[in-house]
Amino acid sequence: MAAEFRQLPDLEIADHDEALPLGPSDLKHGVLPNGIRYYVKTCAKPQKRAALALAIKIGSAVEQDDEQGVAHIVEHLAFNATEKYANHDLIKYLESIGAEFGACQNAYTSADDTVYEFMVPTDDENLEILDRSFDVFAEFATKIRCSTADLDNERGAVMEEWRSGKDSRGRVAEAQWKLIMQGTKYAERLPIGKEDIIQGIPASKVLAFYKRWYRPENMAVIAVGDFADPQAVVGMIKHHMVKCQASGDNAKEIPRYELTPHSQPRLSAFVDKEQQHANIHITFNHPRGQISTPAAFVNFLQDGMFQAAVNNRFYKLSRKLDPPFWVGQVATEQVTKTIEGYILAATLGEGGITRAMHALLVEMARIRLHGFSEKEVQKACTSMMSDVESAYIERDQDYSQDLRDEYVRHFQNQDFVVGRKYEAQLSKTLLPRISAADLQKLADRFKPSSSCTVKAISHNRSVSTDELQRVIAEVQQQEAAGAIEPLPEDDTPTRILETDPQPGQILDRKEYPVFGATELKLSNGMRVCYKKTDFLGDQVLLTAFAPGGLTEVAEADFKTCSMANTLAQELGPFGFKPEVLADLLTGKRVQLSMSEGSYWRKFAGENSPGDLESGLQLVYKLFSHKVTPNTEDLQTVMLYMRESLIAQIRNPATSFVKRSRAINYGNCYYFQMPELEDLDTLDVDAACDHFNTCYKDPAEFTICLTGQVEEETLLKLVEAYLASIPRPSDAAPRTIASLNPLPVQFPQGVITEDVKCDMVMPQALAQVTFPVTLQWSLTQLQEPHWLQYVCQLLEMSLTRVMRFEQSKVYSVSVSPFFGVQAPGPSHQLRGDLGINFSCSPANTHHLIEAAVDEVHRLQEEGPTEADVSSLRSIEQRSWENMQQENTYWQEMLTSTYMSRSYQMISDLDEVYQRRLNARDQVNAELTAKTLQAAMQRCLPYPCHQRYTAVAMLPQSSLVNRFLSGLGTIAPTTPKKSGYWLLATAAGALVAAKLWKRK
Repeated sequence: MAAEFRQLPDLEIADHDEALPLGPSDLKHGVLPNGIRYYVKTCAKPQKRAALALAIKIGSAVEQDDEQGVAHIVEHLAFNATEKYANHDLIKYLESIGAEFGACQNAYTSADDTVYEFMVPTDDENLEILDRSFDVFAEFATKIRCSTADLDNERGAVMEEWRSGKDSRGRVAEAQWKLIMQGTKYAERLPIGKEDIIQGIPASKVLAFYKRWYRPENMAVIAVGDFADPQAVVGMIKHHMVKCQASGDNAKEIPRYELTPHSQPRLSAFVDKEQQHANIHITFNHPRGQISTPAAFVNFLQDGMFQAAVNNRFYKLSRKLDPPFWVGQVATEQVTKTIEGYILAATLGEGGITRAMHALLVEMARIRLHGFSEKEVQKACTSMMSDVESAYIERDQDYSQDLRDEYVRHFQNQDFVVGRKYEAQLSKTLLPRISAADLQKLADRFKPSSSCTVKAISHNRSVSTDELQRVIAEVQQQEAAGAIEPLPEDDTPTRILETDPQPGQILDRKEYPVFGATELKLSNGMRVCYKKTDFLGDQVLLTAFAPGGLTEVAEADFKTCSMANTLAQELGPFGFKPEVLADLLTGKRVQLSMSEGSYWRKFAGENSPGDLESGLQLVYKLFSHKVTPNTEDLQTVMLYMRESLIAQIRNPATSFVKRSRAINYGNCYYFQMPELEDLDTLDVDAACDHFNTCYKDPAEFTICLTGQVEEETLLKLVEAYLASIPRPSDAAPRTIASLNPLPVQFPQGVITEDVKCDMVMPQALAQVTFPVTLQWSLTQLQEPHWLQYVCQLLEMSLTRVMRFEQSKVYSVSVSPFFGVQAPGPSHQLRGDLGINFSCSPANTHHLIEAAVDEVHRLQEEGPTEADVSSLRSIEQRSWENMQQENTYWQEMLTSTYMSRSYQMISDLDEVYQRRLNARDQVNAELTAKTLQAAMQRCLPYPCHQRYTAVAMLPQSSLVNRFLSGLGTIAPTTPKKSGYWLLATAAGALVAAKLWKRK
């Protein structure tokens, strides 16, 4: 397939300014008489599914001052009530067909657009589900209901979404948006809207907005999926959507808000005490053009090459001794439909904002003065060409969701869509024609006179706007004087291995026909198992594991050993500094990273089939190279780790996580988060020794490979780079049975606790946790499947109660955790089940009680048969989708090997078949009664008897705490004196805050 791409002939392009045709040729598109556009495209991945969208060119930008947030409210109301669907019946319907509903899963609102999205099956008789989905879109288009009751039912959920965006990251993003959009209507049109309008706008105004803007000429329907007859799908769209007629006044032209250029930089030093890392964000705004011609596409390719070359420079700069930033990046972002942002950004250490800003701007000036070397241009071209080649190889394996989103963008912006083959051919033709001079010109976009905004972000006032202005002036002076030197060339090795190792041997081979896998036993004791698939033509997944993790080290050494992986990956686990390895692997799709948990050591990655040799060479280097501390690199790594821990402390949620772990896991050392003082006692040599020991003996490891494997080539590579890994003379393989268990016992009874945190914006997080005990034996593998249904039932039911009935949360998540128990033989599986949500602090305790009450109700009453039917459908659809993914089979392969069943049977096929049988048995037995029994069996019954509930709540202000203290002495203190004391305290507090703000 790679050879086929390289043999593609160049295109003959007669006119670079002629619009590219919408395609590919099998696309069916057009405009209905009422103005609605449609796009229908066949796509077989995932099988028996269709990705649908109703795109509307209406977002928050068209709102009036007293309507801010209404476009988003309308999006919420669509799922609440239409003429045909009331009281969230639509949600129940989506669940019944296996289309899960959740936060941000089914719709989004931006400044310029609102898009509704469905993923529906196409294997039902007469395509009734698909047909009904278009009927739902027709309801959204013109029949959303908005009574006072409808709106009131949804206000709470919208408010919780608003609240969730008011953390530090959200506050920074909002301030950034207003700064870069200053002078345009967009600046005051954040899609989430304003709190007072969300809570108080009358239904009549929401309905008026809906009727004014939800008009057929502003809409498009996109359907991409596994269609046997796409023309029939066109017929369905026409049947339902042609009936949609505008119900408001005459059509209003959608306003277009262009960029307001400014030659003087806008500067801001933003302070947020919860900001974890200091950041510098420099944006250069330019008018956005359509990518609809070969000339525009060349500009797009140039942008990609420019970013690849500059980001490579920034990465190398971040790796130097005492770097100016930890991460530096250049990027392009479509800010709105009319504005493109060219961005320089960096994350840095304490007090380094001006230095980081200087480094970013100097690099742009250096490019304007000296350009790029031919070596840099070639690397950037090679990297992009590799991505194009991968897209071409997998051109018939696109996901319908991705193609749907491309046609949505075509409708929104008229960006071209021509089909993967033609786009690859166009890229292959144009990329080699891009020169160093072409890329050098792009640095002109990053001049301070080009509508530049500079935002410094930190947790304290460490820099002023005057200092930011001085940095700009200094770089401008350096550039004008030609005082910036060209970037020196650096040497890059050409081989991962200096010499080829002596090949080992494959001693044994075993086929597993049920699983469709082949197992190899190598001469050094390593085991390799591979499964060939054709799901993605340019992907091979690699996962390796070995028993024995951090529970095998002494508790006194735990903190040092737990940091070994981070240290090693920064120092270079493959014998190269990370920045050197990045250059060496330019143009290759090779990834490999290591991890160590409580009971297992792992390394995993993803490779292109053509680059698998490089990936296995890295595996060889992992075992043969010994990581040793390097003073220069170590200094940078330690500084970064220290800054990361300090940043973690600033996050209010850190205290909440620490306390939750302490309660649920009894202060077990393994679950304690690292502290600053741990770095002071870190034994770097011991950490490196521990890492080297983890990846020392190949006989401990099993390597699993899944994907587009060419067997003959793979066997040669296995002998050359895996079987050749030498075994140490002191090898002592660890076994699963010998692993040390963690000293953890879930607490008895009920424990509830509030964790008070000092925070800028009052928010609450809650976690309700139940212990889980599942019976297990070789003939009793059904319980994990029952627990999966229990989790899905709880998430569905809690969302229904807490979001749709009470309107007090935006989303609820339910998930199990089984990372505590050692993987050795046992007749019980012990873990826990956590319910997590965020909410208003005032509602926290009520919602915790409501969550526990709902669990209890389901234990006592059980689910409805309709709920069971929906769960069965969701599970089946999910199962069918997973069957088509390399990630599923890779996870199934590794988890089967690591399972307790395999320890007892040692037969991959038999264990896999038992797992399949267990799933089939559970599905056959699934009823409302049996699921109720599973609720009683998997969780404590009754659940009120044993659980923990931890809530993060805002710390009261000093005034309120003072007032609380005053309350204890009020009976014996005269009122006048008490009020005087309170007024004095409050005045002193305000004065102190004003002084700090100055």
